[in-house]
Amino acid sequence: MRMLKVWLVALALAVSSGAFASRTAAAEEPPQPLGRTIDVGRTGFAERRPVITGACPQACPWYELASFLKEAMAPEGYDFVICENCNLAEAPRLVAHRRVPPPILPPHARHGVTTRFDAVPDMGVTTMQFLTQAYAGTGIYSSEAPMRNLRLLARIEDPTYLLIAVRADTGVTDLGQVLSRRIPVRIVAVGQGAQIVLDHYGLTPEAVAAVGGSIATNIPDREQVGAFNVLISDIGSAANNPESAFWAVAAERSDLRFLDVPDAVAAYLIANNGYERVTLRWGFLRGVDRNVATIARSGEAFFARDDAPDADVRAIVKAIDEKRANLRWFVRPYSYEPRTVWQGDGVPLHPAAARYYRQQGYMRARR
Repeated sequence: MRMLKVWLVALALAVSSGAFASRTAAAEEPPQPLGRTIDVGRTGFAERRPVITGACPQACPWYELASFLKEAMAPEGYDFVICENCNLAEAPRLVAHRRVPPPILPPHARHGVTTRFDAVPDMGVTTMQFLTQAYAGTGIYSSEAPMRNLRLLARIEDPTYLLIAVRADTGVTDLGQVLSRRIPVRIVAVGQGAQIVLDHYGLTPEAVAAVGGSIATNIPDREQVGAFNVLISDIGSAANNPESAFWAVAAERSDLRFLDVPDAVAAYLIANNGYERVTLRWGFLRGVDRNVATIARSGEAFFARDDAPDADVRAIVKAIDEKRANLRWFVRPYSYEPRTVWQGDGVPLHPAAARYYRQQGYMRARR
C-alpha cells in the first residue's frame, strides 16, 4: 500500500491539539500567528528550570503529561516550564535542534494557548511513533536527517484504536459499497490508519466526489461532527482530549455502525507502524453493540537529548516511577508499565534512565 507524501503532511496536522480549518480555507488564507511572546527568565537543567515541550492546556495529552512531570518534580526543587505550542510534529525537532518554540497559530489559540517564549526546550513529550520516526529519519521526518541525539526517558502507555464507523441511515455496511453502489457520503479520515483504510477501498477524493461525496482530513470540532456520516480515525478513544472527543459526541448524536478493520489493512499497519490486533469491547462507545475486530497502538514518550545531565535524568525517571499513581487522574487513560517503560522501539534509552530501570529490576542488565 502506498503512503503519499501529501498524507504525511496531513498526519502532522491531524495529531495537533484541536481541529483545524478546512484544507481549502487553509490553502486560500494561511493562518496568521497570534498571541504574544513573553520572557520566562533563565531556564535549563542547571537552573532547575528545564523547558519541556507540550501542547494546549485544555486536555491535550502532551500538556497533561508535561504537567504531571512538573507536579512530580516540584518537591525535588524543579520548576518545569511547559511550552504550550510545541505540538504537532515539532517537539522532536525543537529538542534535537535546540530551536525556540514556533509562533502561536489559530489551532493553538482555540484551545487556550495565548503566549509563547524564546527558550529552547531541554526535553519533550510526544507520541512514541513520532519519536521513533524522528530518530530514524522516517515517516513524517523522511525528508530530514535522522535526529540521533534524541534519547528515551520513559514510555507511558496510552491506547488509541483505529475506528471505522458509519451512520446507520447511510445503509452502508461495508466501505466497499460507497463506490460500488455510488453512495454519496461525507467522510472524515484522521491519521495514518485512516488513510490506509481509504487506500484499501480506493476512496480517493476524486472517486468519492464522483459519486457525490467528500473527504476531510482535519479533526472535526464538536459542532462540525454532525456534518459527516463516515468517521475513520486512528486516535479513536472515549476520552475528552481534543483529538478524540469527536467520537463520543458523534456516538451520542447519531446511530453509528462500527465496522471491523479489514485484514489487509490490519496486516499492513501491524507490520509497518507498531499496531497490534485488539478487540474493541462491547459498550466502549454508544453504538458498539458487539466486539469489533480492530487494531490499536499505545505509547507516549518523555525524551531528551543525549547531553541531558545524568543526575537530572535520574531524578526525572525516578519521579515518574514513584508518582505514577497520579497518572490515573488525567483525561486520557495513561498508565505506567514497568515492562514497557524502557522500550524505545529503536530509540536508545538515556544511560541514566537505563541504569535506573535496571536497578529497579524493570529490565535485565546487559551481559
